[in-house]
Amino acid sequence: MRIITDSSCDLPSELIEKFNVLVVPLRIEIDGVDYVDGVNLSHEEFFEKMSMSASLPKTSQPSPQSFIDRFMEGLKESEDLLSIHLSSCLSGTYEGARQVKEEVNGNIEVFDTLSGSLGVGLQVLKACQLAKEGFEKSEIVEKIKEYREQLRVVVYLETLENAVKGGRVSRPKEFISNLLNLKPVVHVEDGYVRVLKTLRGKKKAIRVLLEEMEKKKTDYSDQIVGITHCDCLEEAQKLKDEIIERFNPSEVILTTMGPVIGTHAGIGGLLICF
Repeated sequence: MRIITDSSCDLPSELIEKFNVLVVPLRIEIDGVDYVDGVNLSHEEFFEKMSMSASLPKTSQPSPQSFIDRFMEGLKESEDLLSIHLSSCLSGTYEGARQVKEEVNGNIEVFDTLSGSLGVGLQVLKACQLAKEGFEKSEIVEKIKEYREQLRVVVYLETLENAVKGGRVSRPKEFISNLLNLKPVVHVEDGYVRVLKTLRGKKKAIRVLLEEMEKKKTDYSDQIVGITHCDCLEEAQKLKDEIIERFNPSEVILTTMGPVIGTHAGIGGLLICF
C-alpha cells in the first residue's frame, strides 16, 4: 500500500523518504508571484518573502493534475492507496483529492485529518507505521480515526500582524494588543482553528503549550510529539528540551512550519501536536 499526503503535513524530508510517502504540493502566491510548496519555494525562503511582503500570502489547494499525477504514480506500485490530507475545514485539499479519486480508476481511500501541519504529519506517520506492520487499509483507517480523536494541536502566535494583513483584526486592535503585550494561543478543534487563550507576555503564552500537554494526563513515553516553528529555531529547541525533560516522549519531531499554517501563524509562531 502507498501513502499519499499533501505538503501541509510539514514532515521532515528524511521521514517522507524513509516511508516512501508521495506528496502533493499546495500552491502559494506572494506579491503576485505563484510558488509551489517544496518545489520552487522552501520553508526558509517562504519566511523571508513573507516578512518582506506588504500583504498576506495566499495559499491554495493542489491542482487536480497534481492529484492525478500522484495517484497514478502510486497505482503503478500498489493496488491500494491511502491519501491523507489537511483539514477539510481549513482547505479544499481534501475535497479536491476526493473529487479526483472519482476520476481515477483505482482503490483509493481519501482521509480527512481534521488537522494541520504536523497534526497531519503525525497521522501520516501513524498510517505508515501500521502499514509497515502489515495492517490492511480498512484497519489502518479505523486506527488513525481513533488517533485523530485524541491528537491535540496547539499554536502560540507571536504577533497579530498576519491576522491584520488578512483582514481578521483591525489596526487599532493590533495596536492595543501590542501595547498590552497580549499573545494569543489557538488550537485546532473539530477541524477549525479556535482561540484557546490570550495572555499577557510571551513566556506565559508559551507555558500554555506545556500546560495543555499536562492536562491531557497521558503517558507520553510511547508517543511522538511534534513541534513546528516559524523561523524561531532557538525557541523551538528550548521548548523541545523542556518537553523531553517533563514528559519523556518516545520521540520529538522538530521542524519548520510550512506556508499553509505559517501564513496565519506569522514569524515567531510555535505549534505543538501531541
